[in-house]
Amino acid sequence: MQAPRVTEAMLADCVASIACSGSMSELGHACQRAVSRLVGTRTLGFYLLDGSMPVLKYSHHVDPGMLDDYTDRLGANDPLIESLHQRPVATTGMSIYGDRHWRHSEMFRLLRRWGYDGNLCGPLCLDGALAGVLYTAGPGDGSGSDELVRVRMDIICRASSMALDRIAESGLMPHAPSGGGVEAALAPRSAEVARLVRLGRSNKEIARAMSISENTVKEHVANLRRRFGVRNRTELAARLSAQASRAAPA
Repeated sequence: MQAPRVTEAMLADCVASIACSGSMSELGHACQRAVSRLVGTRTLGFYLLDGSMPVLKYSHHVDPGMLDDYTDRLGANDPLIESLHQRPVATTGMSIYGDRHWRHSEMFRLLRRWGYDGNLCGPLCLDGALAGVLYTAGPGDGSGSDELVRVRMDIICRASSMALDRIAESGLMPHAPSGGGVEAALAPRSAEVARLVRLGRSNKEIARAMSISENTVKEHVANLRRRFGVRNRTELAARLSAQASRAAPA
């Protein structure tokens, strides 16, 4: 990612739009506009953290399948988020993994699967603690983002954190899911597949109910099995049922 040319007026306009956002939808839109103009990428994922799990609140120009892939394959174990807990400044996958290991990482394989080579992740903070992240991705040679792009992402994230503080004070901050068991922390399509597997539905029945292909259902089930460390569908259904029982109100 290479920083596009930006005037001081454009930078000020983007920061003001973000900082003045009065709701999460306004903030998501302002962040998307700023990332497009200042960073030069069209994609955006706006996540708030529920414990260690990033929960999507806003996205732009990202295939839903990629969002599901991210939640299923990285999610609570995202090394960029772990890095931001230690040092809350914008960073990239290549910076975390290093040149030698980047192209062999799960993160790089996920990006390549959806047509990207590099990513950039910045911190969203509340009361000085990491509360969420902004993610963007773009094509390129995989050499990472230049320093100016990272500085601009940090500016976007600082303005966004100010807006989050005000939104939280006004009582309009959406809470990350805390009920509904593990399904509540999954991406929407994965959560629905998980629910139907828990109810004993076949791949064909799930595909028909969700208007997706059986192959897509199989991919979701395989991802869920990896996520929960189970050997087969029966064990997966049992694990999901146990989680749902524990999450049910007394």
